[in-house]
Amino acid sequence: MQPDEESGRGINDSVISGDIHHHHYAGQTMQQGMPQGMPQMVQSMPQTVIIDPNTGLPQNVIMIQQPSAGSKVVGILIIIYGVLSIGGEVIGIGDTLAFGGFFILMAIANIGISGGLIAGGIMMTNYQKRGVHLSLAMIVLSTIIGVIALTMMPAMFDDIAEEEGLSDQERQDLDEFSGTIMGIGAIFLVICNGICGLIIAIPLMISNNGLDDSKLFG
Repeated sequence: MQPDEESGRGINDSVISGDIHHHHYAGQTMQQGMPQGMPQMVQSMPQTVIIDPNTGLPQNVIMIQQPSAGSKVVGILIIIYGVLSIGGEVIGIGDTLAFGGFFILMAIANIGISGGLIAGGIMMTNYQKRGVHLSLAMIVLSTIIGVIALTMMPAMFDDIAEEEGLSDQERQDLDEFSGTIMGIGAIFLVICNGICGLIIAIPLMISNNGLDDSKLFG
């Protein structure tokens, strides 16, 4: 019977010994099973997070806002205007060729300006600042060409008077009429192109416009 008692004590000792060894190496076994760097993270103290009272978010959080859609919307409107202008010139090409000379040059200039506006509008839809500059340049060029066209109206009316054989009184009435047309046309031209210029410049007035730093020249 003594061997049984000794074997029993051996078994108990083994169990106890096993328990002791298990607890002794528990922490080490957990650390070995963790990914590299985890023990230091577990032992490190939590960091203090400072909340910004204005945003309610941590101070190191950077808010990224989506750019305004103003440039894209204005660009689309410019493209539509340019396409309609070219369409109008194509529809009236018969009358333009009939009048000849000066009217043909004006039609070519208008098509070129409309093409420039379309190009500028496409750039603006891609948030390129040079698109705004190009569109504004086309508006300025259109204003200059319009003023030149108005200044040539008296000479055009004189040619009409010569062809129709008008009397002196009729010529005088025609000159007064041409002066009125020039004045109204100049006011209409400046106001319309000024409004168009302000609409085109809207993206530049928006703080979060999303436009890049591209330039028209250079």
